[in-house]
Amino acid sequence: LPRIRCDSTSNYGKDVLLPAASLTPKERTLAGKHVLSVSMFSKEQLNEIFNVAQTMRARVTKDRPLDDLLRGKVMASVFYEVSTRTSCSFAAAMQRLGGRVIYMDETSSSVKKGETLEDSILVMAGYSDVVVLRHPEPGAVSKAAHHCRKPLINAGDGIGEHPTQALLDIFTIREEIGTVNGLTITMVGDLKHGRTVHSLARLLTLYNVNLRTSVRRVWACQIKLRSWSRHVRNLLF
Repeated sequence: LPRIRCDSTSNYGKDVLLPAASLTPKERTLAGKHVLSVSMFSKEQLNEIFNVAQTMRARVTKDRPLDDLLRGKVMASVFYEVSTRTSCSFAAAMQRLGGRVIYMDETSSSVKKGETLEDSILVMAGYSDVVVLRHPEPGAVSKAAHHCRKPLINAGDGIGEHPTQALLDIFTIREEIGTVNGLTITMVGDLKHGRTVHSLARLLTLYNVNLRTSVRRVWACQIKLRSWSRHVRNLLF
């Protein structure tokens, strides 16, 4: 499989495994960027991300190593909320690609001493090539991004968004069903506080789907889904 080099200085010319021999202008716009919200992605970019994910998963399944892709790179895992799946999945992915992980959480001495989020991110970015941040306050990750000189990935900001989980959800639908288009998808539960569904609903508006919500009124999503899509039906009870 061919490798190409990203032109973005934020990525330090790292090698990226792709099924194509070159990046299109639209794909290049993601190089070195923060991932704060799914609203940054176009349909074409999603397809490219999923194609790369398919290629990488196939190599892992066949025990073909990927550990040369991010060799020498460091990811800072900064979690102000307790996490198991998200924290471990990021760490596992980084290590499979040959990188290393450094950690900081809400129990660290700097946080207990009152260090601000902005200062903590500035310091951790200085130690790493990419920062993954989870924070209980909506909008905190976007705020931190203004002080981060390295790519910052939103791993969940309160009841705001969870972009990478939504990407995984769309990828899983594609892999298990074969397509996203033409489906009727119903979201059930606490949509008001569910950051994952906030991101997933936005991504689904890029596809031809019938999106339904079934939820108690007290948990109704504060975000107006109809402002995203003409294919939304709300079922309140």
